[in-house]
Amino acid sequence: MADKIIKYMSQEWIDQLNEEFEQLSINDSIRMENARIKRAKEKGREEGQKDLIKLLSQTMTAKEISKATQKPLEEIQNILK
Repeated sequence: MADKIIKYMSQEWIDQLNEEFEQLSINDSIRMENARIKRAKEKGREEGQKDLIKLLSQTMTAKEISKATQKPLEEIQNILK
């Protein structure tokens, strides 16, 4: 009888560990996907800012763009090259 109880408890424990491992794996996948999305958003934001600076350069000087965007003049000049 004790042998059956130990086998049952062992299997239950193994099943619980498997479930916990699976949940950790799912959580890790979610974290990785969220990080990928965040990087994509940041890259998109940077590209959008570059496009805006190029558009503004049609009617504004680099110094005016720097002041308006609160970005260093050197950064504006590098984008406009």
